Amino acid sequence: MSQPSSYCFLINCASNAHRAGSFFKAKESFLSSRFPGSEFIYIRENDSIQEIAAIKAQIFSHIVACGGDGTVSQVANGIIDTKAILGVIPLGSGNDFAQSIGLSGSFEQAIKVLSENSVSAIDAISTDARHVLNTFGIGVDGSTNYYAAKSSFKSGFIRYFIGGLKALIQSKPFSLQLKTDGKTVEVPQKVWMVTLANGKNEGGRYMVSPTSDHADGVVEIVVVNSVSRYSLIVEFIKLSLGIPFKNGVTNTFSAEKSIELEVNPSQRVHADGEQLAPFIRGKFIIKASKISVVTV
Repeated sequence: MSQPSSYCFLINCASNAHRAGSFFKAKESFLSSRFPGSEFIYIRENDSIQEIAAIKAQIFSHIVACGGDGTVSQVANGIIDTKAILGVIPLGSGNDFAQSIGLSGSFEQAIKVLSENSVSAIDAISTDARHVLNTFGIGVDGSTNYYAAKSSFKSGFIRYFIGGLKALIQSKPFSLQLKTDGKTVEVPQKVWMVTLANGKNEGGRYMVSPTSDHADGVVEIVVVNSVSRYSLIVEFIKLSLGIPFKNGVTNTFSAEKSIELEVNPSQRVHADGEQLAPFIRGKFIIKASKISVVTV
């Protein structure tokens, strides 16, 4: 006989332009009536979301990430390899993973989906240090995220757009070595960026990998070729309007088991929207159906 569902809401107070805390405080009574026995934890600046999620995963059946893609990623990394189920209430500027599982960004819809409790198994990209649910971006992709995170604009689209332009102006092509499932892949001599895509979107509306699916056991590797800087800026503007890269700008490869990358020189990188140390080389293992998630 299965145990009744229990919910722990982890609210990143920095989300929604630092309004998430007060927003959830006002919703606590409603949520407590909808999900009896819930616990609400308000994450402050120096708290470890991943560690708190790991502890609460031993107590609650559902751990609900209330924030943006970084919050979702940290919660997921805390509960992977436990029996806990990931829930999402999107409050970030991009909410790329939330979009991929059918969430519109509406609080009401997110609560309805959480109540219906339709659970799917989602793939993950695994490194020595963490698991990635959506994308791992190197080069222009990593730099765009870096500049967007530093932006003072509140609009996620404007932050990402301005960040992308800065990245395109300041970046330089780099060399890449790539293996997929243990086999060497021929790639252009120089590239602008490489994105390991478990999901389609970045930055809310930038469809970097239209064919990606979080639950198909396959990760796409999108390589942006060394086209002219002007051409790449034009493609980025089109991408911001929802128009995918045109043929010839990118090469897309896929892997079902592993991906090995090496770049020169080192490049800025993000994992699910979180900046990591500059990237030189790494091996990534694809873990199919790695984490259970409440989806539409």
